[in-house]
Amino acid sequence: MNKINLYIADDHQLLIDGLVSALSSYAHLKVIGTANNGRKVMNDLCIKQPDRLLLDLNMPLMDGLQVIENVKTNYPNVKILILSNYNEAHIIKEVQQKGANGYLLKDGAISTLISAIESIYKGNLIFPELFVKTNATETSYFMDDFMKEYLLTKREYDILLLMAKGKSSIEISESLFISTATVSTHRRNILKKLGLHRTSEIISLALAKGWLKE
Repeated sequence: MNKINLYIADDHQLLIDGLVSALSSYAHLKVIGTANNGRKVMNDLCIKQPDRLLLDLNMPLMDGLQVIENVKTNYPNVKILILSNYNEAHIIKEVQQKGANGYLLKDGAISTLISAIESIYKGNLIFPELFVKTNATETSYFMDDFMKEYLLTKREYDILLLMAKGKSSIEISESLFISTATVSTHRRNILKKLGLHRTSEIISLALAKGWLKE
C-alpha cells in the first residue's frame, strides 16, 4: 500500500501526542501535521497536502463541522475521518451530510482506526450503524447543563462516561490516548466535584441520568 499522509486535529494535545506515537508504528502511515484548532487546520492545508484528515468536532476558533465544509469546498481531495466522543445519531447524520468520509468513536481500538484509514483510502465510507443510539434519553451535544452544574471540563466528562461504563484506568487511557496517571488525576477530581467516593456511585448516577441502560 502507498504511504498515506495524515493530518490530526484535536483540541487535546495529549490525545494528538498519543495518536502520533501509536501511528508511528505503521510504516505506511505518516503524520505530516497537527492542530489544536480549526483555523490552524485551514491555514496548514494551504501548505501541507494530507491524504486524510483525522478531525475532532469540538475545537476552538472553528469547530469540526465548519472545518468539514471548508475542506470540502477548498480541498475536495482530502478525505475526512471524524474522531469523536459524541455517540448521537443526529450528529453523525449531519457530519455525513456535510461530506465527511467516516466517523469513529474515540473509545475504539487503534486497530479499528487503522482499518478505517485504510478503508477510506480505498474509497469506502465508514459510518457504522452499530454504535448509533436512538433512545430518547441520549445525551445532548455538549452536555452543557450537567457540566456547568458540577464545573466539569470536557475531558472530565469524557472520562466520567467511560467510568460509568465500568472502564478501568488502563482502558480509559488507551481509549483517550492519555497516560494512566492523567486518568487517575481526573478520576479523583471527578469524584470530588460530584461529591462521590466510589465508581459504583458513578454507575448509579449514570443510570439515574439515563446515560446507561439497566
